Order: sequence, then C-alpha cells, then structure tokens
Amino acid sequence: MIWRLICLLTSLALGGCTLWPPVEDNDPDPPVQVQLRQLEHHSFELQILATRGAKLCLPGQYQKLEYLYLKARDEAKAGFDKDAEITLLQYQTQQAVIQTQMDWLEYHTTCFDHSYSEVELKEKLLVFMALDNQFALNRAELLPDYQQALRYAATILKRQSHWHLQLTGHTDSLGTSDSNIQLGMKRASAVKRFLIEQGVKSNQIAVFSAGESMAMDDTHSRTQRLANRKVEAQVLVEHHAQSLHRVYSLKDWNAVRESL
Repeated sequence: MIWRLICLLTSLALGGCTLWPPVEDNDPDPPVQVQLRQLEHHSFELQILATRGAKLCLPGQYQKLEYLYLKARDEAKAGFDKDAEITLLQYQTQQAVIQTQMDWLEYHTTCFDHSYSEVELKEKLLVFMALDNQFALNRAELLPDYQQALRYAATILKRQSHWHLQLTGHTDSLGTSDSNIQLGMKRASAVKRFLIEQGVKSNQIAVFSAGESMAMDDTHSRTQRLANRKVEAQVLVEHHAQSLHRVYSLKDWNAVRESL
C-alpha cells in the first residue's frame, strides 16, 4: 500500500507541470517597447520644432526638451520603465509649453524664415503621405507602417491650419469600375478619419476617388497592383492666412505670454 502511494505521488510530481495553463501568444507588449515607440514619435516632434526654428528662437526651452527626451530614451533602453514613464510625462509637459510659445512667436515675430519652414514641412508631409504598401488587396484598412507615417503627417498638419489636403483614393485594375470607385473613396475616407483621430481638423481635408482610372498596367504584376492601391495627397495653401496681425519683438514675450 505504501509502495503504491509512493508511485502515485511520484507520477503526480513528474506530470504536474502539464496541468499549468499554456502561455498565451497574444500578451501585450512590454512597457519598454511601448515607450520606445513613443520616443520614436517624440524624436520626430523634436525634428519638427528644429525645422520651425526652436533652436534659434527658444534655445533654452529646446535644450531642456531635448535633454528630457534623451534621458527618457536612455532609461527605457536600460529597462527602467518606471523612471522612463516619469521622464516622459515631464517631456510632454515641456513639449506643450514650447509648442504654445512657438505658435505665438511664429505668427507675431520675425524670428522665423517662414518660406523655408513651409517648404521643408510640405516636402516632409508629402513623403509620409506617399509611403508604399498602404492597403491590402480589396481592403480599405490602413496597413501598420502607413498608420505610423500618417501619425507623422498629422503632427505637421495640426500646426499648419492654413493647409488643405486633397486625398484621392486609387485602386488596381482588378474588379469592376464601379466597385473600384467605391473602394477608392473608402480608402481616402479611411485616411481622413485616421488623421482626424490624430487631431487634424476635418475641414482641412477633402476626399475624392479615381478608382482604377489612373492605375498603371498591373494585370500580370503583383508589385504594380500593390503600388496602385494607394491614397494620393495634394497640399493647397491659403497664402492670405499667413499674414501676420502684428510683428512683435522677442523682448515683448514676457509682457504678453500671460494672455496665451
């Protein structure tokens, strides 16, 4: 009897591990990976601020923001996710402050070269909007890499309120002409909806569909068909909206910032 009990206990000990539930494959990303994706977006924010002239017009504020970004990046890469989380909150607070100051300075002082900034920002925007691999076959859902590019594009559009974006949806040559017109409109609308979710104003964006009418010959080429499944962007600028209400000197900043 004792021998049988020993055998039973031995069997349970050896096979007990099989009773544990299997590890799920769809566990959420670890905090560090989420933070690294945040930092990638913040890196682009710093580039935009530099393009607008923040290093020249607000050097102290920009250096503080850059320091917080680098600190959070180092903490995240070292695995100190709690420390990185605190630093990222400090970064976001500082970023909101410098963004407000830049908006005021850009439209009320002569600290910036407006034409240069506008041209470079427009070129960056169109590069992001023209990313390859935007849609899968017969689908209007945005592919992940395209979503990331649109987030960058939205960062530019949100501060360029006098820009208007025309989005034209395109398809490959498969399917009927009518169905492709509808699919092209769904794709353009999906891009508009995503940009609005990122904070872009809806009245800045108009959508159209070209269907398959402008598709390059793609009958025997999967690569070409993929290239034809896209939303094309065109930027229209209201130049009169850029006129300055009044030009201040930088020394006026302390006197008027309370009104912001």
